[in-house]
Amino acid sequence: MDKRAYYSRLFLIGGIWNLAAILPVWIMGLGGPAAFALFGMGAPPTLFFFTAMTWFIVAFGVGYFFVSRDIDKNHGVVVIGAIAKVAFFVDCVVVVALEEAGASIIAFGAVDMVFVVLFVEFLLWTRKGAAK
Repeated sequence: MDKRAYYSRLFLIGGIWNLAAILPVWIMGLGGPAAFALFGMGAPPTLFFFTAMTWFIVAFGVGYFFVSRDIDKNHGVVVIGAIAKVAFFVDCVVVVALEEAGASIIAFGAVDMVFVVLFVEFLLWTRKGAAK
């Protein structure tokens, strides 16, 4: 597989990952306190911030689909997405360290960090002009 096809698929998979990742979040919101307990978390007093976060995840997922359709455009989405994924991973580590969530939550952040490495690789590849 050539690099262009590889990166196109990478961002397609990234978009699918983001959209798939919101399913447990929505289920947790609908399931109430018992669903949060699965991740070692207490239910928040309001779900507003929790559900609002899902729309950011959806927006990035849609952005990755745009990148997958044309890897020569929308590199800003890739940069911002990588920053958001690093921030999410750090947040996962912090809430586990503060014992506000179980260690299983770090798995979600770890997958995002794999995407960060691959997104940075893509950005370096495009910077070298190899994308043309």
